[in-house]
Amino acid sequence: MYRFYIAFSLCFISTTLIAQSSKGTITGKLTDSTGKQPLSLATVAVFHAKDTALITYRLSDPQGSFKVPGIPLNDSCRMIITHAGSETYRKTFLLTDAVPQLDLGTIKLSPDARVMEEVLVVAERPPVIVRKDTIEFNAEAFKTLPSALVEDLLRKLPGVDVDAQGNITVNGRKVNKLYVDGKEFFGSDPQMATKNLPANIIDKIQVTDDKEQMAQNPDLPAGQIGQVINLKLKKAIKKGWFGKAYAGAGTDDRYETGGIFNLFRDTLQVSLLGYTNNVNRPGFGMNDVMNTGGFNRSGFNSMMVMNDGGFALNGISFGGTGQGIQHSTGAGLNINNQLGKKVTLNLQYFYGQIKSDIHQLNNLQQFFDDTTMTTRNESNEHNRNDVHRIGGFIKWKTDSLSTVEFRPALTLSTLQGQKNMLYNTYSNYEPLLNQSDNEERRNNKTTEFSQLVSYNKKFHKAGRALFVSGTFRVSDNNNHQYNNAENIFYENQQPVTTALNQLRNRNLDNTSLDFWANYSEPVSKKLSLQFSESFNFFRNKDGIKTYDDPANNNEYNDLNEALSNGFNRNGWRSNTRAAVKFTHKKISISPGINYQLLNIDNRFQKNPSIAQHFNYILPSLQINIGSLNIGYNVNAREPEVNDLQPVEDNTNPLYISRGNPLLKPSVNHSLNIQTYKYDLKSNINYNLYIYSSISDNAIVRARIVDKSGIQYTTPVNANGIWELQGGGGINKQFKFNKNWKLSLGSNVWGRYTRGLIILNNTSTNAQNTGLNPRVNIAFNWNDKFEFRQNYSLNWNKSSYADHAFPELETTAHNSGSELIIRMPRHWVWETSIDYRYNPQVAAGIQKNVYRWNAALNFLFLKDDKGQLKLSAFDLLNQNTSVYRNVNENYISDVETTVLKRYFMLTFTYNIRNFGGKVGGRERLFLF
Repeated sequence: MYRFYIAFSLCFISTTLIAQSSKGTITGKLTDSTGKQPLSLATVAVFHAKDTALITYRLSDPQGSFKVPGIPLNDSCRMIITHAGSETYRKTFLLTDAVPQLDLGTIKLSPDARVMEEVLVVAERPPVIVRKDTIEFNAEAFKTLPSALVEDLLRKLPGVDVDAQGNITVNGRKVNKLYVDGKEFFGSDPQMATKNLPANIIDKIQVTDDKEQMAQNPDLPAGQIGQVINLKLKKAIKKGWFGKAYAGAGTDDRYETGGIFNLFRDTLQVSLLGYTNNVNRPGFGMNDVMNTGGFNRSGFNSMMVMNDGGFALNGISFGGTGQGIQHSTGAGLNINNQLGKKVTLNLQYFYGQIKSDIHQLNNLQQFFDDTTMTTRNESNEHNRNDVHRIGGFIKWKTDSLSTVEFRPALTLSTLQGQKNMLYNTYSNYEPLLNQSDNEERRNNKTTEFSQLVSYNKKFHKAGRALFVSGTFRVSDNNNHQYNNAENIFYENQQPVTTALNQLRNRNLDNTSLDFWANYSEPVSKKLSLQFSESFNFFRNKDGIKTYDDPANNNEYNDLNEALSNGFNRNGWRSNTRAAVKFTHKKISISPGINYQLLNIDNRFQKNPSIAQHFNYILPSLQINIGSLNIGYNVNAREPEVNDLQPVEDNTNPLYISRGNPLLKPSVNHSLNIQTYKYDLKSNINYNLYIYSSISDNAIVRARIVDKSGIQYTTPVNANGIWELQGGGGINKQFKFNKNWKLSLGSNVWGRYTRGLIILNNTSTNAQNTGLNPRVNIAFNWNDKFEFRQNYSLNWNKSSYADHAFPELETTAHNSGSELIIRMPRHWVWETSIDYRYNPQVAAGIQKNVYRWNAALNFLFLKDDKGQLKLSAFDLLNQNTSVYRNVNENYISDVETTVLKRYFMLTFTYNIRNFGGKVGGRERLFLF
């Protein structure tokens, strides 16, 4: 199969190169009316004269020069040159076999104060307009299929990249927000719009810098400022409603059903969605949960993101994580309303439910000198998680320079779960060290409320800005965990049985108040000053009560004092920063100094109180040379509550953890170097980044493993922890004519860390090296035929200063192929094959995994409003989740049961009710 792909690709490239040689080229230079000032970023667009269909376009370079290749010969063409603030230049021309090139020399454009849209007719609108702070794409100039989504449209825009997870970058810079007609669409997650709105309702795509991010940090390097995309809808859309409803059923009792409906008016947007399925698909995007759900304000201890877009925070799945079999149900409401010219109102409500069934096999090998200890764990888990999220904002533009914003959010979540775990531990010297049968039941409830108030003030003096914000948040977490375990430990091959039957109640209440202010003052054109002040008050209450049930009657009324304790932490943190920024042409240097105070009062119910007072002087430096950004920062952070609580957590009798109330704050020094370049002329972009850090008083885990195989862990402070990682990539697009496009890409990521292992009271340095190269190829013929191929290698090696620990090495191979054929008319054929090979996993874990998916789509009814899709998932019935982790002195191989083969038939009906006809293209709304 791969030989066929290579042969096909070579044939394709050679054919298109031959075709390219029969094209013509026009060149020239643009200046202002005086002929002295070159005009950069002007759009030079070439159309067919007979039907005004766009052929190609280019932007002029900083010297005003342009070169437009790929123009058909012996075909009358029309060229239109547009530049913001200048008159429009038009010229009809004909290139022939005898004269395939045309040099227009110097073209002088006179100033023109009229709005460009007033000058151009619709057919002449350029594909790209570059203004001072905005790049505007004409959606009509980038052809998409009738069934295309906004995500598909964005992929066609130059400099815009949408990865497999739906994350968007523009010229290498991350897109922070995506608006629809200037309003939020289901929160700040861009994927809610890109994956749910059809492309053919879009009139323009506008890209600007994130002005809110710039207001909060005016001296942020240009390369680190995020982007904001605004989708301007066609006028007819603003007076109608649209959406879709779908339902599907399949083998093995698989199903999916849902719908999304949108009502748009000039000042009102209402969107409603609902869904349910048992095919492991997420209901909401991760950014939506992070922002509306409050996780970015309350913090989270763990995060997992999967390639299919699913994710989990703090162990709570929001769908699609690939863990087991999931039943997902959800609904959401989003309302935007413009109240006059100054007030914008938004209201959002989400409900999500995940029921998951997970079967997992874990093989853990630990290495001690000449001893290898292996723990095999098989678990079955059943969970139900319900989340309600209510949020919104009021934005009031008090005057032309000032904005006040208020954002409240409320999150209610419950988690009910049951897990059965079987453990067997043995070594190369002992056939059996321990066995454990542990049944666990959990019942957790979390309530969180937060509110943010911000004030953003601009001034008439350029560069002067003031930003002030305050955030209040409070959360209440009640966790109840039941464990019933029977453990057998073998001493001299003689079994000793112990039992655990307990209830562990933990109540964790958090309250915090944050204040932040930033002021920038320009002293001259080259010199500016920046001052910022932040203050954070925090209060944490952590109460643990453990009850035994010696009578085994499920009453749990015998308080275990040794496993119970109360802990209150009150404290405050302040950070005062001053910086100066010097700018000269493309170079800017900004040194700064931070003075940080940290005051913490830890009070324990059974242990002595500990008061901690720290002050730090922390330097910072930012250097920008064109697109090269260099940053150095130092920050200090106090330990988490979980690391301080001096109570043993014995819910897993084979792995017992305990906090350390004597922990000190950690101080991290970081150096970041990054650069990005995008060449519009050659359609090539590359990026490079390097990150390094050194930590003082870093928190690491000290472990003790006794002769029975029981592990005890405690967090401790350690120095000499450092990390170096970096990577780079290069991508090139070949556009041979308006129908054929080839994309080639390659990137590599590497990491080297130097850590510390503290095992059985012995310390040793550990080095970990990782390398992840990736290559990909894709080509597209008129959106009728698409093919993508990628390959990546994951290599990891750990070595140790103490030769009692052997070197550990692991390698994994990943490959993916995708083919889409959209013909004949009304038919779409899809197939994809993913291959994973883990040659070194433990016995009993699957090494080779193929996942082959395929689908056949048929479009019918008037305007192709109906879609019938027959899909096949995992045709070879081999799908599984296999993961290998190398860390410290152990290797962990984890295999999780996931969805297996099924077939499904899905019907989708697309709803449209606009005030008028939308464009001239076919319409199919797929979400």
